[in-house]
Amino acid sequence: MKRAPRLALLLAAALGFGLLLAASVRAEPPGGGDAEGMGDKRSIGSDVSLKHGAHNFSFECTAASGGANTKLDCDDPFPNNEPNLVVDPTNPLHLIGSSNDYGSCCDQWYTTFNGGATWSTGNMSIEDPQRTGSDPVTSFDRKHGVALHASLNYRFKPDGEACDGDVVVSPSSDGGLTWDKPALVDDGFGCDLSKTQVFDDKEWITTDNDPSSPFYGRTYVTWSSFVAHGGAYASSAIFESHSDDGGNHWTPGKEISGANAALCTFQEDGPAGVCDEDQFSVVTVAPDGTVYVAFENSQNQGLWEPGEVNDDQYLLVRSTNGGATWSAPSFVVGLEDGTRDYPINADDRQTLTDYQVRVNSAGNIVASPRNGNLYLAFGDNRNGAHDTASPVTNIDTFVMSSTNGGFTWSSPPRVDAGAGDQWFPWVDVNPANGNIGVLYHDRGASNGPTYATALAEGSPGSLVKTTVSTAASNPTLSEFFQAGAPGCELCATFHGDYISVAYGSDGHANTAWTDMRDASPFTAGLFLQFIYFARK
Repeated sequence: MKRAPRLALLLAAALGFGLLLAASVRAEPPGGGDAEGMGDKRSIGSDVSLKHGAHNFSFECTAASGGANTKLDCDDPFPNNEPNLVVDPTNPLHLIGSSNDYGSCCDQWYTTFNGGATWSTGNMSIEDPQRTGSDPVTSFDRKHGVALHASLNYRFKPDGEACDGDVVVSPSSDGGLTWDKPALVDDGFGCDLSKTQVFDDKEWITTDNDPSSPFYGRTYVTWSSFVAHGGAYASSAIFESHSDDGGNHWTPGKEISGANAALCTFQEDGPAGVCDEDQFSVVTVAPDGTVYVAFENSQNQGLWEPGEVNDDQYLLVRSTNGGATWSAPSFVVGLEDGTRDYPINADDRQTLTDYQVRVNSAGNIVASPRNGNLYLAFGDNRNGAHDTASPVTNIDTFVMSSTNGGFTWSSPPRVDAGAGDQWFPWVDVNPANGNIGVLYHDRGASNGPTYATALAEGSPGSLVKTTVSTAASNPTLSEFFQAGAPGCELCATFHGDYISVAYGSDGHANTAWTDMRDASPFTAGLFLQFIYFARK
């Protein structure tokens, strides 16, 4: 596990705290520059002092609208990343956002009832004072009148080993202003170097909010279950659990990534043909109650070019009976994201040319609330210099569609035809007109040192781009997560793994992203990392 000594010192000096705390950086399957598979959980110095009760719920501050862009973080100068944003299906002015928060033990929440004019913010979602929360995702449960916040919870040994990686869900009965202690969805066990470790990672949550669905009010959670033996990666199958009572009780976790001997030809450990080297699952529900889960898998040797391993593929599984049984995984698309397709950063992770921020090819899947059509967003380096020891990035984002429940898919058109890197795509469907919107980071045609955040709206192959960020982000001059790499010493190695767009019933696009425009109060010329919001 790599640490950030400078950040730890800044936190200790500013806060007067000394205990070790962390917010998660995903455990990666065998591709993408991490051959061991079990990844790092990045440590940040802070204190596990309780702010409001044993589960660490606290209100911190109110963020006011900043006009076209609003900085949601009003608590402290320490980093926030990996935003998620959801809209109340009964009130399009009611939104809940969340992010990793490196100024506390816990997830950050952001709640507005007036379309983003003001936001209440605070921390929540840990099981006990010895744990930290990360990878926050939220869902509204219309039937039971609650908001449900999913999180990873884990603890650290004094030597830095991460232990007991659990999936938990915190309920809120007042729309996201106060949060109860989380319910345990899945209980991980062991530490990084234990004889056997099961560490849950990158969970996702959604609720069936269609009153006509046979499973109306059922909430689904998926995650990657990372298994290691003595620190050596073995597998990371996708699991699912669901709740029918507003998140109070959950079914036992069930492995759903399945087996397909034609698609999963490489096996790190275990039976042949099992598709269990996965990550980045996202779950979505169609109006008829069919549940779809898309995820990345790195076991298709037919996609690996000579001298390269672990190009990913997107696989899809579905359930037509509310999660009781699941289909075998089917192929959606192959990706150009293997071991010789991206530059590698100081943390041995994939990055962009002349950057150090960790990037990935993952996006998400979403079902249209109007007709059940599926849309899958992703990104890769197929249009850059790849399959070489010295790759050069021209990352593009893509969106595919299916009108028959994922049995066949369109070819993947580019979201943005401009040159330069575009990454972290996230797609949602506008329920007012059926169009889609894809949010992504955009470095510009020259692949310069800064990036913007853009939203492309319309239909696949015919999308109109709007830059939603009003100022440039500066990942090469970062106060936190500094790489220390030759020629890029002040570059950030991390700015989260995804960003978020969500449409309300009023047709407005609500967007949230990791932004690096704000000057550091610690070091002149360097920049911080916060969550920004725009409504279009």
